[in-house]
Amino acid sequence: MLKKTVFCCALLAPGFPCLAADGARPAEPAALVSSVSFSGNAAFSPAELLDALELRPGAAWTGEKEAFDRELLTSFYHNRGYSDAEITVSSLPDGTSVFVRIGITEGPVYSFGDTSVTGLRALPERVVKKELDYRKGDPYSYERLIRSQSRLYAANWFERLRTTVSSSPVSRLIDVNISAREKPMLWVKTGVGYGSEEKERLTLGLTHNNFLNRGYQAQVTGTLSRIWLEYHGEILNRNFLFSRTELRDGLTWRRERREGYDMESVKNLLSLGRELGKGLSASVQYRMQRTLIFGVDPLLTTEAPSLSQTRAVSVAVNRDTTDDFFYPRAGSRSEAALERSGGFWGGDISFYKGTLRHTLYQKLFWEITGLLSAAGGFIQETGRTPDVPIFERFFMGGGNSVRGYGERDVGPEDANGNPLGGKTSLEGHAELRFPLYKGFKGALFLDGGQVADSLSGSAPANWKYGAGGGLRYLTPVGPIRLDFGYKLNPEKPTAVAKADTWRIHFTIGEAF
Repeated sequence: MLKKTVFCCALLAPGFPCLAADGARPAEPAALVSSVSFSGNAAFSPAELLDALELRPGAAWTGEKEAFDRELLTSFYHNRGYSDAEITVSSLPDGTSVFVRIGITEGPVYSFGDTSVTGLRALPERVVKKELDYRKGDPYSYERLIRSQSRLYAANWFERLRTTVSSSPVSRLIDVNISAREKPMLWVKTGVGYGSEEKERLTLGLTHNNFLNRGYQAQVTGTLSRIWLEYHGEILNRNFLFSRTELRDGLTWRRERREGYDMESVKNLLSLGRELGKGLSASVQYRMQRTLIFGVDPLLTTEAPSLSQTRAVSVAVNRDTTDDFFYPRAGSRSEAALERSGGFWGGDISFYKGTLRHTLYQKLFWEITGLLSAAGGFIQETGRTPDVPIFERFFMGGGNSVRGYGERDVGPEDANGNPLGGKTSLEGHAELRFPLYKGFKGALFLDGGQVADSLSGSAPANWKYGAGGGLRYLTPVGPIRLDFGYKLNPEKPTAVAKADTWRIHFTIGEAF
């Protein structure tokens, strides 16, 4: 707020001399860092240490930055095995210049010693140790210890973890003890829900978090709603071939009723996923799918095969720098995927499909968060495939795309009003999120997008827009979301009933 005030005064001062009167107190010039010197460092060069600091030559000096840099440098050493390292920072002012001196007592290098896990009932200790981010003999790092604990919680095995360390100055080893309280490994999940698309929804599932006594997660789930019936089974190995690569294999049977056609499919999805760095992950998937289309409206399409076999390989990359998974207020999320069906992989449907999405979150002022999101996709048939089947096309409209419109209501339709989908997709979104009362938050949004068979058809000039507001109630598994969307430019404004210009969207989780 101070920066904004100073900026506004600078703009107003030329027009209002009273703001620049002689009685105004001139701002004191900021003290700048002239140089930064190090003493006592033997393991790391001054350039390496300087990269870890906020205070650098030419930067503005403050006491807060000095204290913060002391903590940064202490963490720098502690995460590289120097757990006894001590840092002192002193400053020597000279007019508007400040000379920063940093004294370092490095101490000995410590390594990870033995790790013990207590409190286990069902899980073997070897399974738990595979999740650790370090091995015996690695340089001790507090950061790696925290990452190990995060991985153990993410495995969904434990209600509570308590980690303690003990060091030996003689052996220079740090032993780790993890005290754990396990969750039940076998549990039943039931749920009753409601969504704008599927209406009422019933779910029944069984999950085993220590399948085959190897820490594998296995689950079977059944879901029934007004428009679909689905059975799904999946197994997850978090450390495939003793690595950080996740192996996931899922089998799904689904019967679905859509506008203009019914569909039954059996799908097997085999995937390998891995974290490539902080916030960056990638995956490779192989999809085998048998799809039966029946009850097709004659006006819908003449190219949809009644029975098809899909064999496809896809590669996806995700980057997440947000500060919170469920309720981000800063950072960004990016997703990119490319899929190849048919050709070398077989099957009787051949195409290329690519998708891209980027979402930016920014805290604006007070407790208001701004969001901007853009996404696009294309699908192009190849080989002997005459056209992209309807179940592989892009659709738009509804609570997770252009709000104000019903599910799949944006885009081309046949003579009976059945959605045809498109081979290209473009969309954009802007949203403001703000607190209301305790666990309730509000939102204002503007959505736009279009699907078509050509890039020009889905261009912004042809977009459909929706705007409105909504409520969110915060829960540990994500927000319960209620949005009220209004169509800004319906297809035929004079023919649209007044009641149809508004639509309510109710679901769990944010759209973006």
